[in-house]
Amino acid sequence: MAAAKKKKILTYKGKPLIRCGDRIYYGNLEDKYILALDIKESKDVNGSRKSTKVKIQVMDNTGELGKGQVFRTAERDNLYKAIDIGEWWLQDALSM
Repeated sequence: MAAAKKKKILTYKGKPLIRCGDRIYYGNLEDKYILALDIKESKDVNGSRKSTKVKIQVMDNTGELGKGQVFRTAERDNLYKAIDIGEWWLQDALSM
C-alpha cells in the first residue's frame, strides 16, 4: 500500500498560518490568543495579487475560532508589515 502523505502546513517563525478566504489566522490553535489578518484590498501586480490594505487583530481564542474578543487592532499597507507587527503583539499577549 502507498504511504499516506502528510500535508505540510505553512508556518512563519514556527507558528502555523491558516488561510480561510481573505482571512489569515496566525498562531497555535491551542494558545489563548491568536492573530487574525483580514485582507481588505488587493491589486494585480505582474499577474499575481498583492495586498494593499490588511487589518490586524489580536483576539481571544478560547471560544469559537474568529469569534473571540479583540484586544488590539490596526491596519497596514501590506501583508509583510501586518504580520511583522502582529507577530510581535501576539508574543506580547501570550507572555502576559
